[in-house]
Amino acid sequence: MKAAVYIKDESASMCVANDISRYIYKHHPDYYAKIVNYSSIQEFDSAPGSYSMDLYVLELNRCDALDDGFAIAKRLRNDKITCAITFVVPSEYIALQATREMLLPSYIFIKEAQTEEVNNFLDSFLSRSSEMTFMEFTFQYKKWLVNIENITYLQTCGNRVLIVCGNSTLETTERLADLERRLPARFCRVDKGCLINIKKLTAVDFTEKKAMFDKDSFVYMSRRGSKKLYDLLNGCDI
Repeated sequence: MKAAVYIKDESASMCVANDISRYIYKHHPDYYAKIVNYSSIQEFDSAPGSYSMDLYVLELNRCDALDDGFAIAKRLRNDKITCAITFVVPSEYIALQATREMLLPSYIFIKEAQTEEVNNFLDSFLSRSSEMTFMEFTFQYKKWLVNIENITYLQTCGNRVLIVCGNSTLETTERLADLERRLPARFCRVDKGCLINIKKLTAVDFTEKKAMFDKDSFVYMSRRGSKKLYDLLNGCDI
């Protein structure tokens, strides 16, 4: 389950937001579409999962630090978070400025974008995103390149993080919080020290707070983590 997110600041772009969420829900049901309202970058920062999406559609009205959409895009690029960024802009002039600022948008919509244009972009992006994706992990002087589709869960163990991939387990000295920022939204933090890949779930016992996988493997969840997973699996905002 990938995540597509539309961040809106003004109601002027709500038609594009509705087009995106409706189309993903109808034509790409395996993908999770989330609409987030925010009035400041501080409010965006505090929202759970804000920096772990695969696709950001940001409203951009000007290309400077006073524009929240610009500030978010700049932070994502500076933190080297792997994601696609798309802008909804009022004019082609702002679109050109965004490109010159090296924010590297994957696509740009003018606010009056036609529904067909939005749908064509979503089909292209979501199909491309389903391809195999690798992520680099480091441990001491070693580097692992892991297909994230194979990761079952990540769990802290002392000053290390265990990366469980079926019968194999790798280790990294990177912090779990830093890994969470780099991983796509289908990785859910179900406990302070555990991230699970919801595509690997075989069952969830919300009474016993257990997330279960193949070969009788499971992890325990906290109360908050189980609520977050329940909401995610039921398509609610988290």
